[in-house]
Amino acid sequence: MEHTSVASLVVVLIVAFLTPLLLHRFKLSIPVVVAEIIMGLIIGKSGLNLVVQGDTWLETLSVLGFIFLMFLSGLEIDFSSFEKGKKKQFLPNGKEAPNTFSAALIIFFGIFILSLLLSYGFVLAGFIQNAFLMTLIISTISLGVVVPTLKEERIMNSNIGQIILLVAVIADLATMILLAFFSSLYGDKRRVFALSDQSGKHGV
Repeated sequence: MEHTSVASLVVVLIVAFLTPLLLHRFKLSIPVVVAEIIMGLIIGKSGLNLVVQGDTWLETLSVLGFIFLMFLSGLEIDFSSFEKGKKKQFLPNGKEAPNTFSAALIIFFGIFILSLLLSYGFVLAGFIQNAFLMTLIISTISLGVVVPTLKEERIMNSNIGQIILLVAVIADLATMILLAFFSSLYGDKRRVFALSDQSGKHGV
């Protein structure tokens, strides 16, 4: 079992290392993080099944990676842009740049409302039973995709980059809090994850 665990870790490390090199070699204009996700699908359970599911090493690394990613996301947010007395910024077309926090909140609420409407559409169509859980699933934005893409495109420190980053952070935090509320409401975490799995099979 330990040999299999180490083999899975080696496969993941090799593929993760070679993917950006291959993108550069063949001059493919797609974000590295998207290519990494595609390679994960290829070597994972949906593809060649080269990686053992539930591997201890990989689970530990994934948790550490998630914590580190959230930490980096917090570091990249420019909180000085929230200050009222800050010098106004202007867009290339001459218009005043919007407040990043206000714009991010409006965009997130828009995404959440659209997700809620779409979820109720799934309920009416008979694909799922719980609209609230599907709303959380749809409205979640992956920081693992957003942060590397913003860095790669070198727009992290721009006004639009900060808005996109804040939308992703707010979406992640809000959905995690609401999911905890949903879990306490149902009183059984296993049931929540079972509902999530069922929603993924029927709704996606």
